[in-house]
Amino acid sequence: MYVISFSFALLEMIFVFIFRFFQIPSVMRNLATLVVIFSFLTLSQFAQSEDVKATPEIVVHLLDYLAKDYGGAVQNGKVISKSEYDEQIEFAEIVSKNANGVDRLKDADFLKGIEELNSLIQNKGSADDVAKLARALQQDAIRLAGIDVAPTTLPDLAAGAKLYQTNCFTCHGSTGRGDGPAGVGLDPKPANFHDPDLVWNSAPYKFYNTIRLGVPGTGMVAFSSLSDHEVWSLAYYLKSLPYENAGPARFTELVSAKDLATMTDAEIADRLGGKTDSTIAVIGSLRVYGDSAASSDPLNLAESLLAQSIEAAKNNDYSLAQSHALNAYLQGIEPIEPKMRANLPGFVEQIEGLMSAFRSSISNRDQVKVLEAKKFEIVGKLKEARAQFLQSKMSPGVAFGAAFSIFLREGFEAVLIIIVLLSILRAMNQPQAIKWVHAGWVSAIAVGIIAWFASGALLSMSGLSRELLEGGISLLAVGVLIYVGFWLHRYTEMKKWRTFLEEKLRHGLTQGSFLGLAIVAFLAVFREAFEVVLFLRAIWIDLEPSGQTYAASGVLASFALLLGLSYFAVKESKKLPLTKLFQACSWTMMVLAVILAGKGVHSLQEAGFIGVNTLPIPIRIDLVGLYPSYQTAFAQLLIIALFAFLLVSDRRTANAEM
Repeated sequence: MYVISFSFALLEMIFVFIFRFFQIPSVMRNLATLVVIFSFLTLSQFAQSEDVKATPEIVVHLLDYLAKDYGGAVQNGKVISKSEYDEQIEFAEIVSKNANGVDRLKDADFLKGIEELNSLIQNKGSADDVAKLARALQQDAIRLAGIDVAPTTLPDLAAGAKLYQTNCFTCHGSTGRGDGPAGVGLDPKPANFHDPDLVWNSAPYKFYNTIRLGVPGTGMVAFSSLSDHEVWSLAYYLKSLPYENAGPARFTELVSAKDLATMTDAEIADRLGGKTDSTIAVIGSLRVYGDSAASSDPLNLAESLLAQSIEAAKNNDYSLAQSHALNAYLQGIEPIEPKMRANLPGFVEQIEGLMSAFRSSISNRDQVKVLEAKKFEIVGKLKEARAQFLQSKMSPGVAFGAAFSIFLREGFEAVLIIIVLLSILRAMNQPQAIKWVHAGWVSAIAVGIIAWFASGALLSMSGLSRELLEGGISLLAVGVLIYVGFWLHRYTEMKKWRTFLEEKLRHGLTQGSFLGLAIVAFLAVFREAFEVVLFLRAIWIDLEPSGQTYAASGVLASFALLLGLSYFAVKESKKLPLTKLFQACSWTMMVLAVILAGKGVHSLQEAGFIGVNTLPIPIRIDLVGLYPSYQTAFAQLLIIALFAFLLVSDRRTANAEM
């Protein structure tokens, strides 16, 4: 909610500057203000509704408790602990109430199973029957709701240890044995994370749910203020406590990163061949060195999610199929996209196109055999990627070329916008305003440098967050470019320009105008700096020291080239007649707006925020924002139509004034 408020406040500030500085007509000012207010109210309502919306996680969480703890309340059809049995009854009722209140769980077979579970508990059925049914229902709930049961980024055990000391040790003790001072007298007692039964029959996902949701009727409260990454880090730390003396990291292909999150130690042992000293050693290694000991190949994850998408489609659950297909890209391809671009130019575009077509087929509810054919094609490309580059190191020459091209490609659009701003201000003889433009783009570069040295946060961002951020900034830039481009076109006539210039020189530019110029320059460069850091950081970690030196040289060479081109362009712009200069700048802004509109909508499509319907012609040119979907094409045609409308309206107004 705070992010939405800040974003619209910034947007409104930028619009105010643009309207005042470029003298946008009052009708357009009022229309834009209404759009901003309406959008804010809509998104605010959406954000508030999301806060109170019922979720199925509590159902999954309590089904886990029923499966594990019911045996401590009932044995051989008799209650052996009334308090425990009352708790089981309460939990079963909560499960039933929540299952019937969540749309995604309103499946006839699932709800019938919930009723059977309640009846079984009410009639004091056997612990084995309750556990078996509860586990089956738990998996059904996860499937129906499309719950992500594994962390999207690798948990940080060091951060988990700090969170434990801050939030948990008073009840659970400094070493996690349930002997903390605040736990004295609590019923039930705080968990002992070294208890053999708990160790053997728990998984990080169970701890994640307990931390996030709490346990009703006990001293275990919900920690809703922690981020998902923090909760996962704490959950993984708790699972590592019994294995503090684990040996060196040991790798096994039999346990994936997702398995490590969802499987109990007993289940992992069964997969590894049974409970032996050797398998226990491997499990300890997995729990302590999970980031290096578990198989977390993003391409494997992409294949797995595509397979799950097909299974969901077979069950006629196209909503879940779409969710898995989207995550196959965001979690499987997006994290290694920079490395793929550097090693195999054009390869990412092929995979993105195939995955986009796959999601489009799901949206159209195509037959499963059509989806399977498209999945087969995607998997073939993923295998090709794995074979060609995933385990390879880049040579110094390739590192230089990759860094040079990345910086040049991402920086070119930003440089064009800065050149236009500086050329205009030089023509207006506004040296003070020019300083603010320089301050804006230099600030964006500084933020990029800071992000480079603190890029863990950027790299740990989910693919969804990155795509939404890139798409949002792109579309915000489109709005700025439309207004600036239209304004430039209006003043290509010398008479209008002289009138405007005399007005500005008489009153001068305000401090707010200066700040607005700096913001426009900052936004233009920040989007590109953000992408450059993501791309370069991702390939940097795979380079040898010599390769890193060459990559840094590539960045510096590209930066020097862009600076030289900018200086030359601004200097030469003085030689152009004012009318020609404004016409060139106006058309440049318009073309950039069309390009960024395509890129912005495409990013929102990759985030699943906008649907994908593929064009019959598979045209794709990233450089100019062309993508094979009706949505991106419509957005670009809409911008072109808007420009045409504004130009025609302005021409009619000019003719009427003559």
